[in-house]
Formats: sequence, C-alpha cells, structure tokens
Amino acid sequence: MTTLRTMTLLLVIGAAPLVHAQAPAETPPSEETEPRTIGTTGTTMVGLSGNLDRFYSSERILPTNYTAQIDVSRFITEKLVVRGGLIGSGSYGGDDAADRPVGLGVPSLHATGGLFYYFTPRSIWSVYSGAAYRVQMTQRVTTDRGSALGVLGLEGAVSSRASLFLEGGYGVGLTGADERTTRLVGNIGVRLRF
Repeated sequence: MTTLRTMTLLLVIGAAPLVHAQAPAETPPSEETEPRTIGTTGTTMVGLSGNLDRFYSSERILPTNYTAQIDVSRFITEKLVVRGGLIGSGSYGGDDAADRPVGLGVPSLHATGGLFYYFTPRSIWSVYSGAAYRVQMTQRVTTDRGSALGVLGLEGAVSSRASLFLEGGYGVGLTGADERTTRLVGNIGVRLRF
C-alpha cells in the first residue's frame, strides 16, 4: 500500500511540469483588452491641440488669435492633474493688424500651467475643471503679467492610449489698472497616454 502511494505521488510530481507546459501562455494586453480610462495616479499624457483665443478690451478692438499647443499632464493623485505646456500663436483682425510689434494679442510664444480636478478619471469620459495661468513669453510688454483662467473641459478615451478633449476657459488679464482685459479660450485636441 505504501509503495502504491509512493508511486502515485511520483507520478503526480513527474506529470506536473507536463501539465504546466500545456497551459496557455498569457497574452500581453492589447488595445482591445486594456480598459479605456482617462487615467489614474502616475499616468502621464502628452497633448496636442489647437485653439482660438479672443481678448476683449474696454479701450480697443483686439485681434483673434489661432494657436497650436503641446502640453504634458501628470496625475499626481487619483483625480488631480498638473499640466504645463507651450503655445505658439498667430493672429488676424483687430485695430492695429498692420502694425503690431508687441502687446496683447500679437503672434507670440506662450507658457501655460495649471492644476485640474478630474471628476471620473477611471471611466471612458470625465469632466474636469481647474485653474490655469498663461503668460506671453515673446512680444510682451513689461506691464503684462499674464492671465489667470478658470477652465472647464471634457475628455473621452477613444482607446487605452489616446483620448480626445474639448475645453473652454474664461479669465482676467493681470496687466494692471490702466486697461481691464478679459480672456476667452477654446481648445480641442488629442492626448496620448504613456
């Protein structure tokens, strides 16, 4: 009886590698099997977008700007995202379209940064809101201290690696008491997840 038990035990031990070898290998996740979510803690995204930007002034007619933007976003917590980027702009229209060397609304390079709260980042769609600061880096007058903006957006995952976003913002210029400016920003683009 002991010999039968020993032989059975040796047979089971000897057959285990054969059974394990025939188990199906795990397949790496793909676009079809990975969950489509916006992000979670530690997610980094690079965004590409374009937008229209219009200043309004109590003193003059300012041009409409068109821009191309690149930004980098990082989820620092489950729902908080820090984002920074660069924006290059061109313009058309306005009172002084032929003679516009410096100031608000001129074609220039801008830097932007902000903190955003995503309401449902573990789903396919998430509304987000936050505050951003945007400053003109070239063609700037010395009294311009940038703009503070409130932003509201919607982002939707089209795959596990890409999402589309649409956002709008409204803010005030920090130029001082001489001229009161407000800012309206619209933005649409794509973010790629890394």
